[in-house]
Amino acid sequence: MKNNSYVFGSGKYKYFPLESVFLNNPIHIATLYQVFFEKQKPGQVNNRLQLAIESLLEKIKALDSTKNCPYCKKAKVKFFLFPDYGPVNNKLLCCGDDACREHLKSARLGELHEINDFLLLISYLPKPQAQKIVSIFKMTHNNLAEAFA
Repeated sequence: MKNNSYVFGSGKYKYFPLESVFLNNPIHIATLYQVFFEKQKPGQVNNRLQLAIESLLEKIKALDSTKNCPYCKKAKVKFFLFPDYGPVNNKLLCCGDDACREHLKSARLGELHEINDFLLLISYLPKPQAQKIVSIFKMTHNNLAEAFA
């Protein structure tokens, strides 16, 4: 995969592949993507980095979690709860089963988000919350290094 990977040509991560930067600093990748999204004009063609990030997002969405649901103990977690108040908590997780999702939502007020969509959310959050969501993703996907090798 590294042969087809985008490699940064300038800046702090010059000569580093996109996947390597993602593994070490996903908040940076999320921020880059947010900037592209906000500056995008209708009909504008995406640049190579933006296309590479979109490809990375698809790879992330296809990853399987390695952590079991705390409610049913069978399926792998798929969602985390972003609470209406208080800090993000790495114990507020569940699988995609309706009963498990309802059980989690009844435990605390908030909004459920797919763990694998975390990059689309974290650039809009204060850094401590963003880092906590990144840690949830990494905790629930122990095979990241192999997935992007």
